[in-house]
Amino acid sequence: MLIPSYLTQLLRLSLLSVLIAGCSTTKGLGNQNLEVEFLDEYTLPAGFKVKGETFGGISGVDFRTGKLIMTNDSPSNPLLFSAEFNLNGYTLDTLVFTSVLKLEGDAFFEENALDMESVRFDGLDYLISTEGNIDKDLPPRIFKLSQNAEFIEQYPLPDYFLPNGTNQPRHNGVFEGLSMSSNSSGFWFANELPLEEDATTPKLYNTNSPVRISYYDRNQNQITRQYAMDLDRITKIPLLPFALNGLTELLQLDENRFLVLERSYSAGHKSHGNRVKLFLVDISKATDIKGIEELSTASENIVYAKKSLLFDFKSIASKLTHKIVDNLEGICFGPILPNGNITLIVTSDDNFNNFGPQLNQFILLELKSN
Repeated sequence: MLIPSYLTQLLRLSLLSVLIAGCSTTKGLGNQNLEVEFLDEYTLPAGFKVKGETFGGISGVDFRTGKLIMTNDSPSNPLLFSAEFNLNGYTLDTLVFTSVLKLEGDAFFEENALDMESVRFDGLDYLISTEGNIDKDLPPRIFKLSQNAEFIEQYPLPDYFLPNGTNQPRHNGVFEGLSMSSNSSGFWFANELPLEEDATTPKLYNTNSPVRISYYDRNQNQITRQYAMDLDRITKIPLLPFALNGLTELLQLDENRFLVLERSYSAGHKSHGNRVKLFLVDISKATDIKGIEELSTASENIVYAKKSLLFDFKSIASKLTHKIVDNLEGICFGPILPNGNITLIVTSDDNFNNFGPQLNQFILLELKSN
């Protein structure tokens, strides 16, 4: 079966509207008719080797014509993994690794902290985001690589995304989300946590915690549109003094709608500390905030993007390995199913098992219209 191109998949999705189940911190978007259904899960053991390199820390994934490309988030050993992703009907048949590339040999790689969080196919090349290292004054970046992992270019960013400005990102809370645009003229990206002068981070109670969803127009070489989206609150009480919730990935569906992945973590629950949700986000009536350096100064005049719960991964925990929803951070459009519906591939970052046993998890979902 021939797999449609990335843009063909997006055009298909733009014809679908969305069935939304509400949640306590999110308003619904009205009567719609799309569902997400769990199909399959595939896991790799801790310490799994690909051509001598340890597979793990997978924070970004993308798919095109049978091929998966994945990034790890290890600044000391930044790697790109490639694998064949083959379905047998509605389940994953094989995952065959074909290559691993290390990002090295260029001044850009040496001068920046390559904490890579997302990757997208960009024509023949790859578009990648990295969180940098804010504590060490190493800025986040969005850059382009050849398929041989050769540096091509980086994209300039506003001062409020850089360290030591009047506004700045939180450490380890920058560019987790990245999506090619449906019109092919640019790309979208989003920060994981609110900028320091935009708002507080999510708590156990409802807060005002917006992140920025930005559109970068490559013809103008700058951000030309930007919208605020409020993060959900933390829903699981931590048993140790650490908890967070942030945006870990986004995918554009059509001109105004996105799929957004949020991952909450509450410490002290061992392997069951994660709560992961997939949202539909609509920016059609939201305020363009690209010129606002500090959202806290204009919050009363900002209309946020509308957001509604599409899928709660807690609902499939009983069907997963060890009943665990792990640290899901990557999501991409996958192959087309025999019934014509598109799939979503969701991947986990196992943190190289540095904080306890975790999974290299691949979850296959179906986007299904009623």
